[in-house]
Amino acid sequence: MAAFLSAFLFIFDSCTKNFEEINTDNNNPTLDKAAPDMLLTNIVESLTDRVQEIFFGEEMGNCWVQQQAKVQYTDEDRYIYRTSVVNISWTSLYAASGMDVQTLYNVAVERQHDNYKGVSLVLKAYIASLITDLWGPVPYSQAWTGSGNSSPAYDSQESIYLDLLAKLDTANMLLDPDGDPILGDILYDNDIMKWKKFANSLKLRLLLRMSGRNSGLATSEMGKIVGDPATYPIFEANADNAALQYLGSAPNNHPVNENRKTRDDHRVSKTIIDLQWTNSPYVDWRVCLYAELSGNNTYEGMPNGLTSSQAASYNENGIKNTSKLGNYFTAATCPGMLMSFAELKFILAEAAHKGYIPGGDTKAGEYYLEGIMTSYAQFGDDLVAAVDNNLGLPSPTWDTDSLALDFYANDVWGWDPANAMELIGTQKWVATFDQGLQSFIEWRRIGYPILVPAAEGMNNGKIPVRFPYPTDEAARNPSNLAEGISLLGGTDDLNTRVWWDVD
Repeated sequence: MAAFLSAFLFIFDSCTKNFEEINTDNNNPTLDKAAPDMLLTNIVESLTDRVQEIFFGEEMGNCWVQQQAKVQYTDEDRYIYRTSVVNISWTSLYAASGMDVQTLYNVAVERQHDNYKGVSLVLKAYIASLITDLWGPVPYSQAWTGSGNSSPAYDSQESIYLDLLAKLDTANMLLDPDGDPILGDILYDNDIMKWKKFANSLKLRLLLRMSGRNSGLATSEMGKIVGDPATYPIFEANADNAALQYLGSAPNNHPVNENRKTRDDHRVSKTIIDLQWTNSPYVDWRVCLYAELSGNNTYEGMPNGLTSSQAASYNENGIKNTSKLGNYFTAATCPGMLMSFAELKFILAEAAHKGYIPGGDTKAGEYYLEGIMTSYAQFGDDLVAAVDNNLGLPSPTWDTDSLALDFYANDVWGWDPANAMELIGTQKWVATFDQGLQSFIEWRRIGYPILVPAAEGMNNGKIPVRFPYPTDEAARNPSNLAEGISLLGGTDDLNTRVWWDVD
């Protein structure tokens, strides 16, 4: 598997966008000459680009979890994925972002720079957790070794998770705001305390994700973090969000913005617009930011998984009479979200409800409301302006808090412990709109909202629950791939659940 041969291999794919360039360092510089600031800049952008990439994050993520739908060229919306996208995404996460993270860590060790070490461990945990959450058992212990191993062994998801939790503990210990400064950080502007918060917030995500398999570990470790914020700080505001602020022009604009310059294939899914608008007894004001008004001057979603001809004729004119993705999300400068404060609030709500952290359902309800309010606040003046422009503000003095509380008081999503997981799961899904891969992963775990499979889906009437292994692996690493499929415990298809997916 060539993905593990070079620390400086980047993959260019003209079909999906030039997120990585083939850039092999022929001089093979020693670690003392490597530039950690440049490595860090490239890691953050290449990772975020991949997460937001059209065919990967947008279509296999957002469409499969029914936040967006396709109005043209609808194969992906029908679960007909592109083999090339799976191959390139796997290789990108391993050979580009992942290998650069390992190089950054090696440089930091060589130079005894604890903060770069801590940052690299957080990024490694993010990348490796994404890979295993999408595919299941994957190369890990023999990945990124730089030893020229072209056939790395596959590790069980359980063993990967346990090691990632340990790495995040180490990262929290290493990261010191009073330590040596870092440079090149386009995610947090070299703010080490924010990296420390990201490390512990990410650990809470992973602990909750595996809690169905090990509730005891979730209880002890989540309780430790929440009970000692001085030692284990977590996100405290939207300013702590792990979100790359894209710039206004190519090649540093948001991938969706670049795609929309030449394509018009996507619409907001009928599933989420029905929830927020069409079938809502009130209105979830976020619909004004998530979607544009259709040609009929209302919010109208596109059903998921129609054939191209069905989509074209839907609602008499599918292109015209369905809602495009809101301008906020197609802007060049739209933030590329890796993890948000709102997501953390819903993590805490579920943890309190299930008894993993103190407070019970009373505290869970507080976290739940804070999750909704934090989601509204995340969009700030952009949300207020969208509401004002499209529907009109109930009062000219209203802000995001007013809108959130108005929605909470008048819609059907008030806290009720008897329906806690439906409420938490659904509102988490709404709050992570356009974060396709993470929304897809969490929907698989929680099971809410209840989604109906694509109308013309090609997966035996089921919504996929994992990604298939790359065909490149079958050619390059067949024996270890076979062991990985054995560890998966089922067939290498879209329907075999990963280890933590127990419900």
